[in-house]
Amino acid sequence: MSRRLSLLAVSLLGGTAFATPAFGQNAKPLIVPSPGEIAIHKIVVSATRTREASFNVPVSIYSISGRQVSFANAEENLSETLNRVPGIDVQNRQDYAQGLRITSRGFGAQTPFGVRNIRILVDGMPLTGPDGTTDSEVIDLGDISRIEVLTGPFSVLYGNASGGVIQVFSKNGPTRPTVGGSVIATSYGGWRVGATYGGTARWGSDGSFNYMMNASDFYTGGYRQHSAARRQQFYGKFRVQVSPNTSYTLLIDGLNEPYSEDPGGLTAAQYHANPRQAGTGADAFGTRKVLRHLQFGLVFKHRFNAQNSIRVVVYEATHSVLQFLPFTGSYAASGGGVVDLARKSGGIDASWTHRDEVAGVPVTLITGVDFGYEQQHRKGYVNEFGSIGALRRNEQDVARNVAEYAQVNAHVAKRTTLVVGLRHSNDYYSVTDNYVTSTLTNDSGSVSYGNTSFVAGATYHLTPTTNLYADYGEGFETPTLDQLAYLPNGLAGFNSALRPTTSQNFEAGIKSLIGADTYLQLAVFHIHTNNEIEVSSSKDGRTAYSNQGQTARNGVDVSLDTYLPHHVELYGSYSLLKAHFLANQFAGRSLPGVPDQRIYGELDWHDPSTGFYAQANAQWQSRMYVDSQNSAYAAGYFTAGIAGGFRQNLGPIRFNEFARINNLFNRTYVGAVVIAASNAAYYEPAPGRNFVIGMRARYRF
Repeated sequence: MSRRLSLLAVSLLGGTAFATPAFGQNAKPLIVPSPGEIAIHKIVVSATRTREASFNVPVSIYSISGRQVSFANAEENLSETLNRVPGIDVQNRQDYAQGLRITSRGFGAQTPFGVRNIRILVDGMPLTGPDGTTDSEVIDLGDISRIEVLTGPFSVLYGNASGGVIQVFSKNGPTRPTVGGSVIATSYGGWRVGATYGGTARWGSDGSFNYMMNASDFYTGGYRQHSAARRQQFYGKFRVQVSPNTSYTLLIDGLNEPYSEDPGGLTAAQYHANPRQAGTGADAFGTRKVLRHLQFGLVFKHRFNAQNSIRVVVYEATHSVLQFLPFTGSYAASGGGVVDLARKSGGIDASWTHRDEVAGVPVTLITGVDFGYEQQHRKGYVNEFGSIGALRRNEQDVARNVAEYAQVNAHVAKRTTLVVGLRHSNDYYSVTDNYVTSTLTNDSGSVSYGNTSFVAGATYHLTPTTNLYADYGEGFETPTLDQLAYLPNGLAGFNSALRPTTSQNFEAGIKSLIGADTYLQLAVFHIHTNNEIEVSSSKDGRTAYSNQGQTARNGVDVSLDTYLPHHVELYGSYSLLKAHFLANQFAGRSLPGVPDQRIYGELDWHDPSTGFYAQANAQWQSRMYVDSQNSAYAAGYFTAGIAGGFRQNLGPIRFNEFARINNLFNRTYVGAVVIAASNAAYYEPAPGRNFVIGMRARYRF
């Protein structure tokens, strides 16, 4: 019934007509840009696969500029900036062997490592595998143009990503050859050095070659004992513009992480005794990870005429991990205490865009197909206290996804824009067990899933400065290969009984320009999930999952961006999320790893005449439960920081010196939790007061 009412509301909104000029590809916008360059005019491409102002699309979408990404930051990971986005919670585990935990409206909290339920792309090239998992550390933040974050129902058009979509866009090369460098020092003996080079070469009247390369070397001694890490990265973007209508772009993403120590979680007693200590077994078993990643992508764009264009993205990646866990894994069915994983993945995403008018209504049709595959050879060995021992696991894993999608953007009335989309997907997973003995059964298995998802949204242009919108989407998320790996209760075998999570997402909101220089976004949402995949048990590296019935998530996301006199900008965001289990053994209890409330505030100032700039920021977050029983929790916290710097131009050379202090009041708090850790080592402490200091320079030839 609720679904039918929501669809009826969207249809009624889409059918409303008033006598004001239309918005769309063939219409002039009603909004006149304000002097403050409010985010209302930023162009986005991730929401509905067309170039439209974020103000006009019926989705919750936020843009983080490249300046905000680099603003006196160490450029280590996405936790430095993503927490300013309402609905997004980034938990920096201070553990480079496990990576960030990114959640969006409660999606993604259950993953033990990496990012789940959120689709991540760089320059249109997917980093997320066909099973919905992503290693966020492969993103190089050295030369970012902007980051777009999409939350809400429309993310279902991108596949295994009901939580949202994060799109990272790197800078294009400048018109003239430019070389740059950076040197950054951080607390705990950390440093980062980087170098960039880019430019544009032209030939004839239409041809050009645009290039941008960024390389960096990063090290940290780590806030906690046994948490040092080293990382070297390279990202390159090379675009050949053959003609005004045709371009080819080559993308290269490389990461070498020779070591990242794993401090593990702490029990409550360990945390209160010394939050900087390593967890049980970390030193004894030499817990650490070695990671190498190399990915290539080719983006082809061609416009046949004003009405028709195509876009094709082809990509392939190799990924290897050697990881030592905090136990021996010596018993036969353990899978081992050392993980040796070699993975190859890739795919293609091809789409066609057609623009036309039907009965005088501007219509844009986007249809396409994407295919993704993943093949991995996973081995497990006994952890002989930091050395590789006997074989305990040997298997070949396969994941494949084929999906077709289509969507229509129509300016159906003078004040109404309607977007409708469908996505049909088929997913296949298999495990071939090559480690079978007289006492161990063959744990091979395979499973297939299929689904068709529907999404619809409408924007009603109430006034030239205020838009109302509503949308609805049906989410579909398959289990990952890791979630299928183990049966609950310590049993060995392929978890073929695990079912996909489905969801119904309802959202309504307002986007409004208040006065000349204030932009407000507000969204209310309700999400109902079935077959929620939750951690069933976690012991000695064997994290098993099961379907835990239904959940409900009700919430509000608000952001306010205002430009004040004297070059002052004030930004704030608020997230309210009431996420709890419904009809199952945990009915009424909160989802673990998800804070109910979060507030972020930021005050920026710059002086164009002198080049000085400064920032103050603060964040408050409520408690997080550590398991589905809600048996324990990490307390809420408040933290603040300050930053400042000085920019100057000396002829062709541009300098930028900066400094930042995080956790200004030296609070002790838990920054992340390990969900359902069977040894009660739930807590991953955040660092106390810490600093960043550095300099960037660029020379333009």
